[in-house]
Amino acid sequence: MMSTKVKFVLPAVVVALIAAALLVVPPWLTGAGGTTMTASTAAYTVRLSTDGPREGPNTFDLDVTTRDGAPADLDDVTLQPVMPQMGHAYPPVTAVRTGPGRYRAKDTVLAMTGYWQINVTLRGANDVQHAAFTLLVS
Repeated sequence: MMSTKVKFVLPAVVVALIAAALLVVPPWLTGAGGTTMTASTAAYTVRLSTDGPREGPNTFDLDVTTRDGAPADLDDVTLQPVMPQMGHAYPPVTAVRTGPGRYRAKDTVLAMTGYWQINVTLRGANDVQHAAFTLLVS
């Protein structure tokens, strides 16, 4: 039979552990603060950053490097927001080059809260590659 002290201490420990876990949830899961994520393709490493993500227009910055770390010189970079669970897909947004290997896509609309997939298409001189990022808009 469990002692009275254990009956009260055990639930308090469980509550404390849950509270501690909630304090260390990464910002990208909550949608709060800035978000930076990285994905790799066969030829590139893509770092996507945003100050959101939030419902409505968002600005996404991309840093694209080759596998050896040099800034990627791409002909075209587009982002397409997709919300698979709701069947939403918006037209691709063209990212503008802002520097060597740096691109910015302004006014990329995330129309509602929930999980969004940001599909990035990278067009180089000889190939097309894709990277995908999942964001939670809350």
